[in-house]
Amino acid sequence: MATHDYVIDNGTGAAVRTDLNNALSAIVSNNSSSSEPSTKYAYQWWADTTTGILKIRNSSNNGWVELLQLDGTLTLEDGSNSTPGLAFRDDLNTGIFSSAADTFDISCGGTTRGSFSSSGLTVTGNVTGTTFVGNIDAVDGDFDGTLEADAITVAGVALNTVIAGVTVTNATNAAHVSVADNESTNEENKIPFIEDASATGNVGLESDGDFSYNPSSGTVTATAFSGNGANLTNVNAATLDSVDSTSFLRSDATDSASSTITFSGGIAVEGRAGSQVSSVSSASTITLNFHDGPNFAVTLGTNATFASPNNQSTVVGQAGSIFITQDGTGSRTASFNSVFKFAGGTAPTLSTAANAVDRIDYIVKANTEIHAVITLDVK
Repeated sequence: MATHDYVIDNGTGAAVRTDLNNALSAIVSNNSSSSEPSTKYAYQWWADTTTGILKIRNSSNNGWVELLQLDGTLTLEDGSNSTPGLAFRDDLNTGIFSSAADTFDISCGGTTRGSFSSSGLTVTGNVTGTTFVGNIDAVDGDFDGTLEADAITVAGVALNTVIAGVTVTNATNAAHVSVADNESTNEENKIPFIEDASATGNVGLESDGDFSYNPSSGTVTATAFSGNGANLTNVNAATLDSVDSTSFLRSDATDSASSTITFSGGIAVEGRAGSQVSSVSSASTITLNFHDGPNFAVTLGTNATFASPNNQSTVVGQAGSIFITQDGTGSRTASFNSVFKFAGGTAPTLSTAANAVDRIDYIVKANTEIHAVITLDVK
């Protein structure tokens, strides 16, 4: 085992001969040594006896590339899917690499297409084969063509048990399967699926005792229906579970969210009836929204002007109260838009004490006229 700097020094004949012999010894032993040569060259060999690996110096002469074990075992760099450890000269991003310990990966065009590990094989993309032999466990997959098997199970249950009571027939579209009820008697059945001629998309139904269909009467029965029914079609709105539309409340023919319910015969309420008090933020200009309700409460943190309320014209006849509270500082003032009409035509002056509460009771007389009275310092 020897290394050499590959520089033959001047000397006597015997000295030069010894130097040449040492250089040749280093060459034939691939510079075998427990430590790297002191003088290094690009593409220089080194048989590292400490690690047992044959190495070659890289082209930049700043590192070693490991090639194989000294016992003959071939080893590779781990690499990556874009630069595999073993690749093809004319296709350097296709080959094999190792993404982690105990993992063998295959890369095609810089993309990982297969990975072998202790948990099995993972394939990214389509798997095509003329014949599959052995067990195939598919979590989710599409099989095109003819599928033949001695036994097919679903979650460990034989397929003929899973679909007992139904008949699997040819589909109207050759790429699909139609599953239809094999009986037409008047009975409560689990709902089957029959694909129509258009075969537009994959559809599946899962049902149990809480959801059934009577093919004789066309009746669907369920423990509960969820949703607002906005997407239901061909439903006669005049009757609902034998209750005529004249017997329940409807806002208008379209039942739109912005509609109101009008009682032409009056209304009588027995028991409790209330309306929420809407909280309003303090601001220099306060605009009440009468669609929020009839009652409002605000704690003044600054002097304020009550502007003409929003939606006043749609609530003519509405009556309610406005609770005005001074903050901890007090002495906050309020002025009112001309739509507010007070006794004598004069707007009131609020209580000034900190935390004082005043109440304005009002009724909307017209779309530009609100009659109002104030009760001061309520406590």
